Parts: sequence; C-alpha cells; structure tokens
Amino acid sequence: MALWEKSQRLQGPLLEQMKQLYGPQFPIEVRHYLANWIEAQSWSDIDPDNVTHEPNARRLFEAMLIALQELISTYSANFITRTQLEALFAHMKGEYIHRPLELVRVVQICLITEAELVKKQEDLSTPSLIQSNSKSSQIQQLVQNVIARTEGMETMYRNLSAKHESFQIHYQESCRLDMVLQQGGVPSDQVGKYRDRKQLVDQIIAKDADEIKRTVEDLVQRFMECLEEVGRLQHLVVAGELSSWKQNQRLFSWEDDAARVELNNIQRWFESLAELLWRLRQLGKQLEITRSRSNLPILQQVNQFGALAQHITKLLEELITESFVLEKQPPQVIKTSNRFAATIRLLVGSKLQVHLSVPEVVASIINEKQAKSLMTDPSKQITSSFSSGEILNNQKAMEYNAQTGVLQCNFNYMQLKHIKRNTDKKATEIVMEEKFTLLFRTKFSIAGGELDITTRCQSLPVVVIVHVTQQPAAEATIFWDNSFSELNREPFIVPEVVPWSRVAEALNHFFHAHTGRGLTQQNLDYLGRKLMGVAPEEDISQMSVTRQQMCRDHLKSRPFTFWEWFYKHLDLIKSTLKREWVEGLIEGFMDKQEAQNVLMQVQQGTFLVRFSDSEAGGVSVTWVSDNDAGDKQIFRLAPWGKHDLSIRSFADRLYDLNHLVFLYPNRLKDEVFGPYYSPQRTDVRGDGYLDSVVKIFMPGSHTRNTMSNPASPAPSLYSFTAGTPNPRSPFSTMSTTSSQYNGTVLTPDIDMRLPDLGPTLGLQHPTYDDLFDSSLPPPS
Repeated sequence: MALWEKSQRLQGPLLEQMKQLYGPQFPIEVRHYLANWIEAQSWSDIDPDNVTHEPNARRLFEAMLIALQELISTYSANFITRTQLEALFAHMKGEYIHRPLELVRVVQICLITEAELVKKQEDLSTPSLIQSNSKSSQIQQLVQNVIARTEGMETMYRNLSAKHESFQIHYQESCRLDMVLQQGGVPSDQVGKYRDRKQLVDQIIAKDADEIKRTVEDLVQRFMECLEEVGRLQHLVVAGELSSWKQNQRLFSWEDDAARVELNNIQRWFESLAELLWRLRQLGKQLEITRSRSNLPILQQVNQFGALAQHITKLLEELITESFVLEKQPPQVIKTSNRFAATIRLLVGSKLQVHLSVPEVVASIINEKQAKSLMTDPSKQITSSFSSGEILNNQKAMEYNAQTGVLQCNFNYMQLKHIKRNTDKKATEIVMEEKFTLLFRTKFSIAGGELDITTRCQSLPVVVIVHVTQQPAAEATIFWDNSFSELNREPFIVPEVVPWSRVAEALNHFFHAHTGRGLTQQNLDYLGRKLMGVAPEEDISQMSVTRQQMCRDHLKSRPFTFWEWFYKHLDLIKSTLKREWVEGLIEGFMDKQEAQNVLMQVQQGTFLVRFSDSEAGGVSVTWVSDNDAGDKQIFRLAPWGKHDLSIRSFADRLYDLNHLVFLYPNRLKDEVFGPYYSPQRTDVRGDGYLDSVVKIFMPGSHTRNTMSNPASPAPSLYSFTAGTPNPRSPFSTMSTTSSQYNGTVLTPDIDMRLPDLGPTLGLQHPTYDDLFDSSLPPPS
C-alpha cells in the first residue's frame, strides 16, 4: 500500500498532524494529485543543505512541473479540476523556481513525517495479542460463527419440536391401543392386529424418545458452547474494543470523524451481539416451554434451559448497560456559569425496539465520595438529591436517526450554576485538585416491556473553577489523572510518584495533541533536568517525578511551578505560533547554554527561537553576531509573550530585524518565514491621515552584521524608537521602559523608503529634531 493511501487512513491527532504538514509551502492537493510520482522519486539522495546538489534538485522540480502539466492535459475536460491544477502549477513554479533545494527539504520533511505518523498509528492500533485489522477480522469471524451456531440450534429446535409432536401423537395412540386391549373391546380376530400395531407404535415411541434424548443432550451441549463463544465475543467487544476506544478518548480527547467511525464499528458489533443474545434468549425460553409441557421423562429431567435463559438475560443486560456511552465528553475543566456540552449514545439503540420507548437522560455532577459509593454499590438507587451541584438544562430525551441508526442525546446548553465543595478535605489540597464527575443516567424497556433496563455512565474526572486564572492549575490535575490513572481504578485514585520515562511520554503526547507536533528527545531531556533541578551531566532516565514537584512546588528562583511554565508555553504555541511550531521553525524547550554552544558553531547572523527560562509563556530569539572587537558573541532578545505577538506577529517581528539572516542551522530567514509576512501596504488613506504600523527596531552595536539580508528593510529615516524619545519634542510622551515596549517602533505605512546614504557620504544618522521642527504642534 502506498504511503499516501496509508496517510489518509490516519486517525485522531495523527491525522491532524499530517494535515498540518501541508500549507502554502507545499499544498496538500499537490501531494494528493502527484502521490505516486512523488513517492517514486529519490528525494533522499539530495542534501538540501549542499549547494552542489542544486542541479539535481532543479531537475526534480522541473519534473514535478511537467507531471502537473500532464495532469492538466488529462483533466482538460473537467473545468473545476483543470482550474485547480493550473493554480497549483503557477503556485509551485513561483514558490520554488529560484530555490529548488528548499522544495526538496519540504518534501523530505513531509514524507519522513508521514512515515513516522503511519508507524505511530500502526503501533497505537496494535494490541498486545493481535493487530487491529486482524482483531476486527477475529471479531467478525466470531460473530459469523455464533450466527451459524444459533441458526443450527434453531434448526435443531424445529426438528426437536417436530419429533416431540410425533412422539406425542404416537404416545397417545399407544395409550389408546393399550386401553382397548385391556378393556377387551376388540374382536377376537382383530386382537393380533391391534397388538402388532401397538408393538410397532411402541417401537416408534422408543425410537423417538431416544432421538429426542440425543437431540436434547446435543442441544444443551451446543447451547453451552455457544454461550461460551458469545461470552468471549462480548469480552472482546466490551473489554477490548470499547475500552480501547474509551482509553483513546481519554488520552487523545477524540471528538473527530475518526472517533465516530470507530464508534460506529463498535456499535455494529454491539448490535450483532444484541440480536444474537435476543435470539438465544427466545430459543432458551421456547425450549423451557417445550420441556414444561412435555410428559416425556427425558425432557422433564432437563432443567438447564431455565438457567441458560437466565444467563443469556444477564449477558444481554450487561451488554445494553455497557452500550450507554459518552460519545463526546464534557470539558474536563468546567467554569461555573459557562455553557458546556456532552453527547450520550446508546450503541444498541436501533435494535430491540429501544428507540420506540424514547429514553430520557438525566445529568448530574457528583464528587469523589459519591463516585466511590456507586462503584461499591452498582445497584444503588439514585435520586435527585444525589448531587454535588446544580446543572441547568440537564434533562433531555434521546433522539433516533433512522438514516444512521444512531440513538443519542445531545446536551448542548448545560450550565453549572453552583458547586458544593468538599468541606473536610486535607489542608494540602486546593480547590483546583478537587475532582468531580458528571453522571448520566436513564431507564427504559425493551421488546414491549419484556425487560426493564436501568443504566448510567460517568464522564472523565472534571475540575470546577470560578475564574480563568485557575485554568492552568486545574489542567495540571487533569493531566496527571488522565496520564497516570489505571483503568477501572477506585475514583479518583492516582499515583503520586511516577517514573520520569512515563512523565516524558505523557508530556510529549500532551504537547503533540494540543499543538500538532511533539517534543524532541533534546526537549524532553531539558524538561526533565529543569523539573528535577539536576545538572546537565546527570542521568535522569531512572529518576522519578512526584506530583508535588510538577504541579505544586515553584521552580528554583521562579514565581511559578513547572506546570504553569510548561502550560503557558503550550498555550502560546496554540494561540499564536502553531504553524511555526508544526513546521519545526521553533526549537522550543532548549537550555540557554546549549543554544549558545550551537550558535557559536555557525555563521554570524544565525538565530534560533526558544522558550524563555525566566518567563512563563514567552518566546526568545537568540542569535550570534560580532562584537566591537570583531569576535563572535551571543545576544538574546527579551521574550515576547501573547500580548506582544498580538500587536505584531512573530514573522513580522523577525522581518523587522534585518541583522537576523539565517534560521539555525543555515536556512534563509526570508525563505522560511516569507510566506507568513504580512503584505506591505502601499495605499494612502483618503481622509488626510497617514496610517502607521508597529515595527521592531534594535538600536546598538549588537545589531551590526557583516551579512546582508536584502529582503529585510534597512531602518527607515522616519522610524523612531519608544526607548529613545526626544526630550524637547511634544510627541515624546511614551515610557522609556524597554520591558514594556521591547524595542517597538512606529513607522508611517507608506511606500516611501529613503536610501540610507549616510555611511556612503560619511554622514551620521539624522536625529528626530533634524527631520522635524519640534516647535510645531502635534497633528490632531
């Protein structure tokens, strides 16, 4: 199977990560239309960092354009497809005609990442015994086997019923003949004939009785074997597939199409099992009725059918109970008075006439103690007072979709009005560590009231907050619980100490699920050393991490915990830097000294982007340049946070700093970040005003660079920094605190850049007063 075909079958976060690989630099449509051609080329033979390989890269680029042209000819009769292909051709030609090596780099990254994602999907979907596909085949084969067994037993029952009717008829005839012979009401010349007939009938009765005995014994044996197979099948579906789906829902926060497709498959197995169990239950009841009405001793002695029917009923009730699932979990951090949603599905809803009864679902929130009591007493009767808070819009009837066969209940407008906190919690516990769960319950009848079902399910643990500032701490509680709790644990027990290897895996998974790209081993090693406060040379692979270390204790000399620091960096990526992170343009979690070491090995003007050590949720640019003595020196820019990047985007800030030329190790900044630069505006407003934009300016010798970056502008003569105001100017009202403005520059947004001829003419840069008459009043 081709790699692209496998890539399209990815599920959950892996599919999202694959989609995010593609963008302006390499449209996913090109990957799709040229899938076979792309995978047939030897991309790995070309080193995109070796300029001598550019001729080979250009040949590949030109071959790609030819392949697109051939496709355009192929689809010449299809206007929509032809137009799309023509646009792709023009885009790829304009994007890489002068930099074919960059095309090779992009394609290599895409193919390598796709292969890694496919491998992860295969690893994730490979259970301990068999792979997912073979397991699905095994379940389907078991279903077919049980259906065949059931049909065979139904045929045997029909034969048994016919044989039993024949036995009853012959038995009655034998009794009549015996009575006639005993009463002497038969003519003497007919006695022999009557005796011969009775003897023949008795032989038939004996034969029928023997066949009935063997059939009943065989049927009982087959019934027991069939129930054993049904039990194994139900275990595979409930304890295997459904539990695996719930585990993925917990770890991956599945709420996408892949999760629904997987749940639809599980529903088909549930429905097949429900139908089989119902048929077996009806067969068992019919056998019991036949036994109870028969005067045949062999049938009267058989008492297994009643017990078998009860066992089947128990299996059926368990199956229906387990089929009541949360298709869409409520958020695990709930803010009071905020609206939230959840979706309940009954996986056997289209069978057994369940949908005809229109079940109603009630939602409530319960605390840890109440959740434990339900585990201890599963049959506990729940009343409206069994709650730890008030939820608005918490009651709704299930709805059946005849086209999809799905019976579900969508709670779209639930709202937690208030919560009852635990008043006897330990002194070390805080509000953001108190866990609750949402309880959903319903009751309904099946098969016209033949069976009454009461069932319920619980959500994943939730933490209730009253202010957004509590969100990070609440997320820490949820992260620790989701990552390290055991299946079927007592609510809500979770270990306090976990090996670093598991913590690293969980952090990587969490970051990947929320940002689209995971962490490197270098990132994880740095995180581990920072979390445990150990030196770089120490081996942390065998160390353990406590919940206290990660979620409660402040980092050394910092006013925040490790989790707060980690979470705010993740939030920064999610909100403002996701595309840069997914494309690998940000190093991320990297030690300051390590950043200095790698930059000292490369050419001047090279920079990298890492997360700040000292500020939670800040990204810092570190670069190498020459100092006044002409030696290499490392410089670091004050971190930018979400607020900074909301004023001017990350790419535009890099665009403003023309002394930054290469993204580590040697990629031209403007080629990498160029697609994300904001368009340069050239229009002039018609109301007499000039527009202005915020730009970045770095005064000082550390901006000097012997390299040139022609795509980045030189500082304009019209630029003025907030940190160097003219004390005599009426415009100088800004603070000179650099930490507030980080070198912000206000520049008129007009296409009027004057050439910087000062150095050529031996002139100094003009000051603000040289350009403007400070005696004039400021513009209104």
